[in-house]
Amino acid sequence: MDSAHMRHFTILIGNETRGPLTEEALIAMIAEGAVNADTPCAPEGTAEWVPLSSHFNFGSKLKVNRGKQLSTEAEQETAAARIDPDLRKKLLIYGLADSASVDGFTQVQAVTAVGAKEAVLRAQLRRHSLAKTVSFFLAIPLAILAGLLVPPFPAALGMLASTGIFENGSAKADLRNCRLTIKEMRMSVRKIKDLNFEKPQGGIPMESAMANRLTIPQESSFFLNAKFSLSRINDGVTRAGGKLGQERTAHLLKEMPSGRTMELLRASEQSLLNPLVGPQNWANFRATDGIELEKLIMGATLRTAPIGKDNAFTFEMIAPINTSMSSQVVIALSINGRKGFASWGAPCFDQTDWRAEPLSPSFFLAREQYVVQKMLTVGGKTLVADVTTPYHRFNVTRVSPTWRYLAVARKEDKDAIYLLVDEKRFATAKVGEVVDQTQMGAVQCFAEPAESPNPPRLETL
Repeated sequence: MDSAHMRHFTILIGNETRGPLTEEALIAMIAEGAVNADTPCAPEGTAEWVPLSSHFNFGSKLKVNRGKQLSTEAEQETAAARIDPDLRKKLLIYGLADSASVDGFTQVQAVTAVGAKEAVLRAQLRRHSLAKTVSFFLAIPLAILAGLLVPPFPAALGMLASTGIFENGSAKADLRNCRLTIKEMRMSVRKIKDLNFEKPQGGIPMESAMANRLTIPQESSFFLNAKFSLSRINDGVTRAGGKLGQERTAHLLKEMPSGRTMELLRASEQSLLNPLVGPQNWANFRATDGIELEKLIMGATLRTAPIGKDNAFTFEMIAPINTSMSSQVVIALSINGRKGFASWGAPCFDQTDWRAEPLSPSFFLAREQYVVQKMLTVGGKTLVADVTTPYHRFNVTRVSPTWRYLAVARKEDKDAIYLLVDEKRFATAKVGEVVDQTQMGAVQCFAEPAESPNPPRLETL
């Protein structure tokens, strides 16, 4: 292939990158088992990591075809010369070859060698069967005749007959043992190939891991739940033919109200108790001092909270809250579309409820930003198990699963935590992006990237 038109790739193995590598170099690495279909790669000129299988085809016999390229004559000759797996096992079991020389047999040579060995075993079995029959028919008349002779003769005859039977039984046993050995070997190999790999162990839920890393002391952070009743005001407005507005807002002032603000608040509260009648009714107050009070309240507001239909509201704080702060809370409402104010606990309210509770960890977690520092994969190791027969010992290999991790940390953190994510999330992740905790689901966190534990019988090659 013309090198000028050959693609180049950068690959990620373990915690390090390699490349750029040519397509031919990658095909060689795939054939050697140095990389697999899940190994992340990035074509030259791009920064996106995708699995190698996106650019290369992985066959069932570890043979890699690039695009629609046909196999070479050498590859076809090798495939044609490859012997049948059952013949290969028989060559090893019968002792006709060892692991170093068995791959030197061609299919024809293997068939010939195994056929010759089994022909010898069958011939031996026939000979032993004939000897058994002859010995049986000769033993009866000879035993009668030998009874008249010296005692040592029948003993020798019995030994001869028993020897033929023993040899015959030995041949049968050898053939039966060979077949049993092959069956047991296949079962052992199947069990190894069916072994399951467990998920990495030692992880904890992402929310728990991040809650343990909070830098804000939870015991000094509270939220305020408050509730009040407007029955008294509503009754007075209704009797006077007015209408109390549905929109209400709670204002938390920056500090204690000033003297002028307190004076106007008291006047406003009296007008709410007598909304449409009396000298200090709502219309009179609004026309004189109501506009000034609204400006003072708006200028001193630290934050606001909407009031629900049940007349309840919540303030989230990062400081202790106690009842002494109630004078800094002002309720805004309206009568006939005109805004009015009353301080918390004023006589115009029938009932008030004030509760301060610690903030939950989720409140802080939603405000912390974890950034992806790096992306890495672990696993994909070749593991081996020994399978031993009375005639031979050989190895069965497995490849451990590949697991994908995002190393994330806040800007002030010196160490990262590792999120175990699926292949789809890993493919869309980017270094430097902020982790959206609400979309991570039940992600597990690890102090270090972890791999699957080795199943029984499998060891690292």
